[in-house]
Amino acid sequence: MEYKSSKAFTMGIEGRTVTGIFAVHGNIDDGDGWSSRDRSHPGLFGDFTVDGRKRAVFLWQHNSYEPPIATIDQLFEVARADLPPAVLQYAPGTTGGTGVKRTYLETNRANEVLSALSAGALSEMSYAYDPTRWDYEKGPSDSDIRIRNLYEADLFDVSDVTWGMNPATSADGSKGQDWKVQPLTAHAGAVEAAIAELAARLVELKARRLKEGRTFSSANYTALITIADSLDTLSVDLRTVLDKSEPKTATDIRQLWLETQRTLATLQGVRV
Repeated sequence: MEYKSSKAFTMGIEGRTVTGIFAVHGNIDDGDGWSSRDRSHPGLFGDFTVDGRKRAVFLWQHNSYEPPIATIDQLFEVARADLPPAVLQYAPGTTGGTGVKRTYLETNRANEVLSALSAGALSEMSYAYDPTRWDYEKGPSDSDIRIRNLYEADLFDVSDVTWGMNPATSADGSKGQDWKVQPLTAHAGAVEAAIAELAARLVELKARRLKEGRTFSSANYTALITIADSLDTLSVDLRTVLDKSEPKTATDIRQLWLETQRTLATLQGVRV
């Protein structure tokens, strides 16, 4: 199963029913960032069934361990001429899109997501799919990364997501562990956000404790030392992964490494 995320183009919100575009065809995205870039084509999902059954569900963050947050009322193809202006501005070369009309359930999580959508706090969607027909073509002249043309695929879920890393995919998803269910870029984004939040909190706490003449408790000190050691290990591991593997275009994992270095410097009292 693969994942692809992008900006969610909301076409309308009526009560608990929301309609929007979750896939933009004809646009070359970042693919996996290593071996190929992807370009989907109109009719990608066919009749939206897998083995003759309607199996697509609407989830939060691709979390298949929890119930869906909405019912899918309709999945539909949208011709280029019928796409919202925002889509054409985002991807001038688009050839069409795929939309979803869903009605959010009366559950706590669904209410949270619907509220965030209505307030404009969420603006990304992602979908899980299994490609069944594709081919490759030579990439642009400024890159040796191939383009994978996606013609047919089975759709498994559409999800509202916090960070879609616009756009991003990962082919290493499985149902074994929560972190494997997420696209790599979504996972990296969550890690980056958590590190940045912790760094900001520590800077504020350090200033307050110095002013008050206080120190960290033994438990907190031990926990923070463990985190610092883990970040050191993560930095080494990321360097190993990236060694001689960096593509000609910047990747999200490279950005995560840079943010990790900046955070480590902040934790060590270095202003960056």
